[in-house]
Amino acid sequence: MIPADFLPNAALPAWWHGCGILLALAMLAAHRTARASGIVAVCLVRLPGVVLHELAHLAVGTLLRAGPSGFSLVPRRRGGGRWALGSVSFRRVTAVNAVPIALAPLGLVPLAWLLWRHWFAWLPATLANTLLLYAAVCLLVGNALPSRQDLRVAANWRSLLLYGSVGGGTCYAWRFWLS
Repeated sequence: MIPADFLPNAALPAWWHGCGILLALAMLAAHRTARASGIVAVCLVRLPGVVLHELAHLAVGTLLRAGPSGFSLVPRRRGGGRWALGSVSFRRVTAVNAVPIALAPLGLVPLAWLLWRHWFAWLPATLANTLLLYAAVCLLVGNALPSRQDLRVAANWRSLLLYGSVGGGTCYAWRFWLS
């Protein structure tokens, strides 16, 4: 059974949710088909999400004193017909801050949940606002996954050694404390 507060938007007409789901599916389809349509279509469809993704890296890097040295939303051609739509660079990426900076876009998921839970406390319940809610949540969740480059930054040997040691020590201490 789903708790009543899990779906705070359940009081809305069901067809509004149906329209929102169709909009989210259309956004996902546009995101997938934009790759084959050229760089202009890619930029129009993906740029809002790229901005959020890169701003997440920038915010966490700034908070962890990594010294941001570059921020770009200008598309650059990579090998194999692929494009890099945005990037953030830092001067002081260390074993301690590399993982949080690289995985910062995952923070967009709690933001999407916050919007889902409180959207109609801030805005009146209308079809237009319901569609905006679904579009915002789809945009946030769809751009929360770290890129391949993000995963390469997070998986450097120093960070793996540091976080693996801390995790292993914590598990050992927890097991010792429980017994």
